[in-house]
Amino acid sequence: MSKAARRMIMFLIALGLAVSVAGWVAAQQPAAPAQPGASAPQEADQEDLTSDLALTRASIQLRRQAIVTAVMDLAPKEAEAFWPLYREYRTEMAKVGDRVSKLLVQYSEQYDTLTDEQASAIMKEWLGVEKAKNNVKSKYVSRFQKILPARKVMRFFQADNKLDAMLSAQLASIVPLAR
Repeated sequence: MSKAARRMIMFLIALGLAVSVAGWVAAQQPAAPAQPGASAPQEADQEDLTSDLALTRASIQLRRQAIVTAVMDLAPKEAEAFWPLYREYRTEMAKVGDRVSKLLVQYSEQYDTLTDEQASAIMKEWLGVEKAKNNVKSKYVSRFQKILPARKVMRFFQADNKLDAMLSAQLASIVPLAR
């Protein structure tokens, strides 16, 4: 896949996510400024792609927190207990997200020359990522239930799952099928 195609995929992901998530919340959060490129052309391409992914993820996280704020309707005492745990949860989910970003970069680099062995490794990692997401969610359900009523915990995970579904749908519509 060419540099232009990779950059277009990342741009479309960012644009699609911005449009999708913007409908949930009226207040928009500005994205961080882009970082300057690297010295070698191939390294610069890789760093640009990684930087684009990082900026997109940061923008999504800001919007995600705004959406969670809007849907949770937390009492002040609940909010005091919820937000530190939420940040801890998102930190663990970000580690899983790092694996997804790495996998997308790997796939885009190998797309034109993808072998069966590489495809198998990518699929194995993708399944590992899905298991890791579920493990983190399973771990945090009980922790959230210690500080919030079960209905609010359910509401949080419903919102979280909807946001994840929107992201997955955007990725599915943009990332090309293997040849």
